[in-house]
Amino acid sequence: MTLPEQVAAIDALGADFLGFIFAARSPRCVAPGHVASIARGRARRVGVFVEQSAAEVRSIMDAAGLDFAQLHAGQDEAFCREVGPERVIRAFWPQRHASPAELEAEMARYADSCSMMLLDAGTSGGGHGTSLDFSALAGLKVPRPWLLAGGLSPLNAQEALELARPAGLDINSGVETAPGVKDLDKVSQTIDIAARSK
Repeated sequence: MTLPEQVAAIDALGADFLGFIFAARSPRCVAPGHVASIARGRARRVGVFVEQSAAEVRSIMDAAGLDFAQLHAGQDEAFCREVGPERVIRAFWPQRHASPAELEAEMARYADSCSMMLLDAGTSGGGHGTSLDFSALAGLKVPRPWLLAGGLSPLNAQEALELARPAGLDINSGVETAPGVKDLDKVSQTIDIAARSK
């Protein structure tokens, strides 16, 4: 999220989480003060972090008024614990692994150092606009509630939910007209699909 009016609109549509990116190289990067200035609604706020130290993550979370930190650069268990396991959503990349068992072993190591997990397409970073093989995620043993990311839109949200069975969807580039600018119709459609699947 980058635009205050879209934060309010998407909150009103029923989103559970609103994400704000604090990665300097991202075209969606925002400043903590900008996020803090946006009126809060019902949705919880998540900061996406890549290059910061744990102390910097905590400082930005306080300044921006964030509820969760999505750690998106392979941060280790000690880093997660320093931020606070109850506030961490840790990203994982299934395509880094040769087998589901290998991915499950990596996620198991983080079971006590995060509150949620996120599975994303690619082998690092995010915002690629490509999707995972949803059927390959079926039956995956994930030790925490998990979110699915990667190229999600109204066109594939239903299939993603039915096949992969995540706790929720992390939507971004698949519902944008430009980086950081959402297509509210696509967001609304995707939220409706997710709501009907509960």
